[in-house]
Amino acid sequence: MSPGVPESRRGGARVRNRLVLVAGGALVLVGVALTLPEGGEAPLRPTTLGTVVVKPSRAVEAPSAPTAPARPLPPASASIPEAATGEALALALNEERVVLTSTVVIEGIDADRPWVCAGEPMMLSARVGGQPEPGDVQRWVWPGSETGAELQPGSRLQWRAPKSAGRYFVRFQVCRDLGGRRVGVLAEQVVGIDVRECNASKDAESLRLEVNQRGAGDFVFRAVTPDAAPLTTYQWDFGDGVSTVTQEPTASHGYATQGLGAQELRAFTVRLSARDGAGAVRSATAFVQLRGQPPPDAPPLATLELAREPRGEEGWRSRVTIRVPEGGDVTWERVERLTVSWDDQVESSTRPWREVITVEQDLERGGFRGHVTVRPSDVRPDVKQVVDFLHGRDASGREVALSWASYKSEARPPPR
Repeated sequence: MSPGVPESRRGGARVRNRLVLVAGGALVLVGVALTLPEGGEAPLRPTTLGTVVVKPSRAVEAPSAPTAPARPLPPASASIPEAATGEALALALNEERVVLTSTVVIEGIDADRPWVCAGEPMMLSARVGGQPEPGDVQRWVWPGSETGAELQPGSRLQWRAPKSAGRYFVRFQVCRDLGGRRVGVLAEQVVGIDVRECNASKDAESLRLEVNQRGAGDFVFRAVTPDAAPLTTYQWDFGDGVSTVTQEPTASHGYATQGLGAQELRAFTVRLSARDGAGAVRSATAFVQLRGQPPPDAPPLATLELAREPRGEEGWRSRVTIRVPEGGDVTWERVERLTVSWDDQVESSTRPWREVITVEQDLERGGFRGHVTVRPSDVRPDVKQVVDFLHGRDASGREVALSWASYKSEARPPPR
């Protein structure tokens, strides 16, 4: 179970809180600048995906990045500061955090180094396993300074360490929209990063590198001088045995991805040196990572179409259409119903699928049209959502699962 994910017991059933699948709807995650109370994390600057900013290498350098594999970071211990908790970060992002059930698993988080110098960047990459769920979003969140939290989408993050030494915490999440401000967390993991004082020069940066990834192994590098001093003869070492010299402050390079297994991770150290008008050599270092891509997704074993009807005398009705592609054959077995309360407690019950779904028309290969009804007697005032999971197996024995929200409360009940 992911760190910080509670368990609940109701009706004799033990249920892990995880996010439920909800058909239809897109997730939009927007970071809102809210300042957390005093005692939050040390300053962190916003990070842009694919951009690395590094101090001159004439200061003491951080450890070299390995070529393969990257170093796995262990999950953080329970002693996570208040500003880095999931609840505090959700508040800073103006979200309502909901931790529910999910088949998604975070297998680990890799880093290009075991620790990082103050003010230097570190590359983080998350490995996600388990059964993927449609519409999920991967993202990183961590405490900020000018804002209560920083947010970056994607499975990789080029995180810039604060300028003060210490231990800092970064949280990786797989999320899904639950409507309104509610964001469900399918899985998450927190890592602690050691930031060390490397006796670096306190002078302003004289050269830095920006790195942008264009493809699986294609990168564009650009040298930036904050003081706008003209430089000549840029010498690039891409860390894979290839180097080049340019007269312009940009260079592109493609790393070989042949033989890179699915989810295998490789990191390279990129070094740049150039001379300024006074003849002094300026240097900078950056890091890039390559991850093997999984094979193309296989076609779905079954698809779902959902349409909700206005509430009627019987209650809330959802029409479902299940289609099974040609060559498939699915036998449905049961429906697992999750009832989620406003305090994020979850009750689970399982029934034969035809007791929950009224079939109106049988389609081919296990597909059908039908409807599900949630009666007023099925929901208490404190129930926020009811989600149904339809489970079955195909002819080869593979599990097939589809899910949808059969009921959503329109408003939170007033406090008693």
